Amino acid sequence: MANVVPLDTRQARIARHLLMESSPATVRSIASALRLTPRMVHYNLKRIERYMRDAGLRVVRRPGVGVWLEGSDEQRRAVAAALDLATGPRVLDAAGRRVRALAALLDRAPEPLQMLDLERQLEASRQTVRRDVRDAESWLEEHRLHLQRLPGVGLAIRGDEIDVRKALLALILDAVPQDILFAEAPRNGSRAVEPERHVDPLISFADSLEAATYRAILTEQIRELDSTGPMTTAGSVYLAIVARRVRAGRRAQLRSGQLRSLIDHPVAEAASAIAVAVERKVGLALEEVDTAAITEFLLGFAELVGTPASTDDESEQVERLVLSAAKRIHPALADDIQLRRSLAEHIQRLRVRLRYGLPVSNPLDHEVRERYPDVYEAASQIVAELGVGNPVPPEEVGFLTMYLAGSLERNRLRPKVRVTVVCPAGMATAWILVSRLAALFPQIEVMRVVSKAAFEHRSDGTETEIVISTVPVDADGDQVRSIVVSPLLHERDIRRLSHILGEPRR
Repeated sequence: MANVVPLDTRQARIARHLLMESSPATVRSIASALRLTPRMVHYNLKRIERYMRDAGLRVVRRPGVGVWLEGSDEQRRAVAAALDLATGPRVLDAAGRRVRALAALLDRAPEPLQMLDLERQLEASRQTVRRDVRDAESWLEEHRLHLQRLPGVGLAIRGDEIDVRKALLALILDAVPQDILFAEAPRNGSRAVEPERHVDPLISFADSLEAATYRAILTEQIRELDSTGPMTTAGSVYLAIVARRVRAGRRAQLRSGQLRSLIDHPVAEAASAIAVAVERKVGLALEEVDTAAITEFLLGFAELVGTPASTDDESEQVERLVLSAAKRIHPALADDIQLRRSLAEHIQRLRVRLRYGLPVSNPLDHEVRERYPDVYEAASQIVAELGVGNPVPPEEVGFLTMYLAGSLERNRLRPKVRVTVVCPAGMATAWILVSRLAALFPQIEVMRVVSKAAFEHRSDGTETEIVISTVPVDADGDQVRSIVVSPLLHERDIRRLSHILGEPRR
């Protein structure tokens, strides 16, 4: 057997299947058992025949009967042992390549991964890898992540760090058997592997997580957990992923209001205890934001193993929200797919916050209320009309206003803001300003262009909502808001105007 050229990984799988069969098997049944096509099995049998012949076994193929091996049990055992130790080329099916591509990209995120490195890891051609990456994009989108192609640099995953961690968790739990995830490793390093044997990169990645260590930490801090239950499995692997990402300098990011809410939540005590245990046992200090991210994950435990809300119920609630908004604000809102997607995600998070009493903070609530008073009023009516079960915090009205106003701005459905432009004397300066305003803020309608003297002599603000002037003017402050800018609209002027008029067009 020492001089036998090893089989590739796909051929080895077929060979092991034949070694385990005690009776003839059809090519179709072999293909079905191994999730291959009959063509793949046919194509590889000739190579397997040569391998078995050199090893002292004979592959018999008989039409209408099937395929089987002839040889002694001792020879079969010797070949099976040799297959386990052989290092042949690795051949993955499309699903296997996709999983390994996702693992490599997610582990590197947000840094780019060169296509050449991905080809080496998957041991596939560039054309094949590109096809696999395209297939993986929809999976990433489902996990709120996006793949960016950087010419001359590589492929990079863009998205929130917490979403990257959760995507890695979903991928590992789905692709790696639990016995491999929690296999104990020696204290002096990873499990020993025969130098001749090829190591699957995904298994090597899962092994490096040392999930068994984090399971011990988790069950020590939350004693009511079943050490073999799905909650413990998910939590242990998640802690291991957090540790790996933090060691690589990938810190979580949370909005200030969300961070404060998580820090103040009672579950944060358990997360803090886990963080202290992680530092004590593996020497890794977790910052406040990463501890808060663990708190958020612990709050989602019930979502992992409990009975989730019906998708149909959530879809119906989103549909009612959108239709009510279309009726009150603008009919075109009913056709905004992005609005529906955003509301669906927000309702899921709201359900968790209400269930666990997680405080809600919306730091933009006051600004939203001032900037979109009509939309805020409509959102208040929608929440009052559609509120079900638990009382909805008033901050949620601000969140709903933000989603609705965002849809209006994105689809340019807002009524135009009526503006008066004022300059000290010369009209040339005024029209320079008007041109700049029209180019940057198409959502405005310039009602009048007047001099400072004319404006103050007969200040008629009945048809104007905002006065934009190059000099201070005396306007009726109760009726009209005024703002002073440069005629050329410097960057600081654009920022100030954007707080009133909305985002500029660049």
